[in-house]
Amino acid sequence: MEKAGFTTTKSEFVNAPIINELPVTLECELVDVIGGSKYLGRIKNVSVDERVLGEDGEISLDLFFPITYDTVHHGYYRLGERVGNAFQDGGKLK
Repeated sequence: MEKAGFTTTKSEFVNAPIINELPVTLECELVDVIGGSKYLGRIKNVSVDERVLGEDGEISLDLFFPITYDTVHHGYYRLGERVGNAFQDGGKLK
């Protein structure tokens, strides 16, 4: 953690650290391990830095760019580009 420049704080909700420099933290408890490689967790708390909240008080993907991991091709991807409007764009096809 230190090498990456991260600092931590102990979670009040689970027995795990919170990485202070990350804008969103899902604090989970382990429910089950499936097939030795998949983990099922229960979210106990969500911490969000105000800098990634929109005017409506919700996480804004215009301000927050989450990273996901592709387990098939072993790559990391950043999400963020809006490609359409839910409940509107499909109506144009009727």
